[in-house]
Amino acid sequence: MRIFYITTKLNFNQGGSNIENDLIMRTLQGMGNEVTMVTVFSRFNHIPEPLPYGHIKEELTTARQLGIQWGVFRLLRKYAKSADFFFVDGQTFLYGAGLYRTLGGKVPVFAYFVRELMAWPENVSTLITSRQASIPLWYRTKRKTRFLIERYLCIPFANWIDFFAFGSPQLQKEYEDFGLRAENKSIIIGDPYPWREVMQKSGITEDSYALRNKKSGKVRLFYSNRMAPGKGFDLLVRAFSLVPNKERFTLVLGGAGPEEPLIRQMVSDLNLETHVEFSGWIPKEDYYVALKQADIFIHPRWREAQPSIGLMEAMVFGLPCIVPKGTGLHWVAGKGALPFRFDDAEDLATMIEKLGGDSTLRAKLSENCYLRLKEGDVNYEKTIPAVLEIMKRLRG
Repeated sequence: MRIFYITTKLNFNQGGSNIENDLIMRTLQGMGNEVTMVTVFSRFNHIPEPLPYGHIKEELTTARQLGIQWGVFRLLRKYAKSADFFFVDGQTFLYGAGLYRTLGGKVPVFAYFVRELMAWPENVSTLITSRQASIPLWYRTKRKTRFLIERYLCIPFANWIDFFAFGSPQLQKEYEDFGLRAENKSIIIGDPYPWREVMQKSGITEDSYALRNKKSGKVRLFYSNRMAPGKGFDLLVRAFSLVPNKERFTLVLGGAGPEEPLIRQMVSDLNLETHVEFSGWIPKEDYYVALKQADIFIHPRWREAQPSIGLMEAMVFGLPCIVPKGTGLHWVAGKGALPFRFDDAEDLATMIEKLGGDSTLRAKLSENCYLRLKEGDVNYEKTIPAVLEIMKRLRG
């Protein structure tokens, strides 16, 4: 089958969707399909090595929603004679892809959603409250108008898309609440991640964590992400300040971003400098080393419904995790994580103390990480073949 995947960019200096998109392409190709990636903002590509599959560089010159949707509509028409199936980034191209099918486009479309729509409420920073309070009325009105236009005028087009894949059940529900009709034409595939390949390259086995699991000594807590609103660094620092026996822990914060100076100031204001380390942004190889050195991975916050590649990577290294309860993160980790009440610093502090003081529980969660990675709704070895079978059925 000739499959064209329409995505924004391929930048292997970054993580996130670049990893999952590349894995989807390589896996589909390995199953005997002719696959081609079309990047529509190709000026942002960073591809250090030749790709094993076809790649077409397109260039949309607008970042406005209407222009993006019209652009992808034209691209689908352009490549229709070369494709048996289109696979698109759902959160970015759903309206243009739906318009293509609404107006009689012949090639079926599969849309994959792994994050929120830009029209939805923005992530809120608890550290930059003065800036948020000064958001002008015109901007808030513009955001609300966009939300209503997409909800009531654009979503009906998206419902013409043939099939949907979602990164978590919570994310599917958010889109359905927004008006997407996914019933009987959807599948949950998580964040496809090459976990066996990474384990092999990193010298990790399912017993690696158990063999180094500490019975005594300082417990190393680790979290790395972009230091931006919604990522939860402030929540984690606040929770750590409530841990009664901080001398038993070292908290390592990785990454960089607009909130970094404020997070550093928060650590200073709470007199946590002797217990907190900042690693900054580090290359992937060094990041893997950091995961090997960590005892617990904490993903304190993200948008409630979304999965996370960073969490998947921690699980690949067998790290027992702490995540917010009932979220997309909790769904990803399953029994490989200890959950805490969403946005509750006191409960997070309690879980840090509990997991940090119980090596037996840490070993059990580590074991559960690998059981979870093999399950059919997150294991790409099962989800991507399921996607292909759906494509074959729809194609007839």
